[in-house]
Amino acid sequence: MKTGRAATAAREARKQIGKTQLQLSMDLFESREAISQQENGRYRVQPNVAQYFANKHNDPWVGFEAASEYFGWGPVKLDGEAVDLHRTTISLKTKEELEEALEAMLEASKKLTVNPQSIDQIEINVIEKSVHECVDAITALNHYVAAICKEYGISWVKVWTQHKMKLIQRRFLKK
Repeated sequence: MKTGRAATAAREARKQIGKTQLQLSMDLFESREAISQQENGRYRVQPNVAQYFANKHNDPWVGFEAASEYFGWGPVKLDGEAVDLHRTTISLKTKEELEEALEAMLEASKKLTVNPQSIDQIEINVIEKSVHECVDAITALNHYVAAICKEYGISWVKVWTQHKMKLIQRRFLKK
């Protein structure tokens, strides 16, 4: 059986903090076997494991991978041979992706004023392109925020907690 991305991310995150499965199991109040089964892909990586790495070690990647596996979609950590995850490269790539997304959104906005039932396939293609460009930008932004938080010791969890509070204060989100 092939080990999933979340299992690999959990194992790598544990090794990065220099803990054994037994030490991690004591931190999480779980058995070493439960940790092993999650890291080997026999069981899905549990939310408490992802929360542990985000809360205690400012590492959101286990959560990204686990959520993507649970849902079958969503952001994942880029790990292909062409990716460069240095903070300056991520910053430049994020700027590029944001510019492309904004350009595509501006083009699509011309079509969005028309009732969806009355537009042709060419116009739908323009709108769909904007969606794809936005997903590229979301991926870049996720990597930017994660890399910057990790490298500069800015709490990933605190950033998202403050963001949620801002949304509540502005009445965009109910408690």
